[in-house]
Amino acid sequence: MLNIHHLKRGDSINLIDMLVNGVLRHFKYSLTGGKELGELWTELNEEISKTTGRAYPINRKRSAVNAALKTFNKAFGEIFKPTSLEYILRHAKPILDTFEHNLDIRLTFPQIRPTEDYLGLENARVDISVDYAGKKIQDPHLFLNEARLSAIAISIYLGMIKRHPQGIDHKILFLDDIFIGLDIANRLPLLKILDEHFGDYQIFITTYDKPWFEYAKTYLDHKSGWKTMEFYAQLTNKGYEIPYIIDDHDLLDKAESHLQSSDYKAAAVYTRSAFEKIIRNYCDKQCKLVRFHAKQKKYTSEDFWNAIKPDLENSNGQLISEVEQYRDLVLNTFSHYNTEKHEIRTELASAIQAIKKLKETLSKPKQP
Repeated sequence: MLNIHHLKRGDSINLIDMLVNGVLRHFKYSLTGGKELGELWTELNEEISKTTGRAYPINRKRSAVNAALKTFNKAFGEIFKPTSLEYILRHAKPILDTFEHNLDIRLTFPQIRPTEDYLGLENARVDISVDYAGKKIQDPHLFLNEARLSAIAISIYLGMIKRHPQGIDHKILFLDDIFIGLDIANRLPLLKILDEHFGDYQIFITTYDKPWFEYAKTYLDHKSGWKTMEFYAQLTNKGYEIPYIIDDHDLLDKAESHLQSSDYKAAAVYTRSAFEKIIRNYCDKQCKLVRFHAKQKKYTSEDFWNAIKPDLENSNGQLISEVEQYRDLVLNTFSHYNTEKHEIRTELASAIQAIKKLKETLSKPKQP
């Protein structure tokens, strides 16, 4: 996809490599004996690259190349026919529309043929035409940025998976950092697509982008069936690295784990972070009015807490008192370096319970 950005103004986009060796490599057409498209493409290129001579005359090569071409063109060409069940855009367009790029694309495949000397191939291309907001784009490679190209490729890939399911009870979809070319506005629609269209798949999503991981984790907290894990490289005392895995522990779980290990400062930091996450998520979900700051770093937990307290005052005044007491007495104090403050285990345990109670209270559906 990135090669498309390097095209010169007078060139045109050719998607055949992206499709045949990428998103449609494992596509199978029923009339080709169950072979994958990538296999057919490899066989075709092997036949066209063979050298002729006394042991392998040109007439045999022509026959073999023509047979391989016929099979490949039939299988690959089927997905570009609007009347075919395999039509690529029938399955990809609903997914592409979810990204809301206002794009209308058309793909054409002119059928590959051998050169006159049977030393190469002609018309090995897939052309794309693009309309944006109903207007034809003259130079799509100058218009399609990385996010739009990624959305097109992902839509084609997922669309064809839906058309050709794995045919087994336990289906797996593994997506390795496909979000990297997408901004937040495009990443959330993709999570929505996976959640709504692939409920019968076990989905694995990997990423090295920690801020995005935390954002997605918050989004998926409200969905059932998702599990998050963190993998780190841990250096042993012998000088080599081993995997260190954090298995779906939320911040309060981590706080309690550190409490049991008598690491009170760490427990306080995780409890404080849990409090901040809980109130921020609640304000976001309930569309609460929060004091505006031009710079993100100017926001404090007090801004969000003050927006929430009116929702708790009538029925949970005691909870407000507990949270504010432990914020001042434990969470803020324990989180800083202070040699004059005793770190009392019972205070910290009570603080954790107060934040747990706050989380449970705010997660309950609001009464009409």
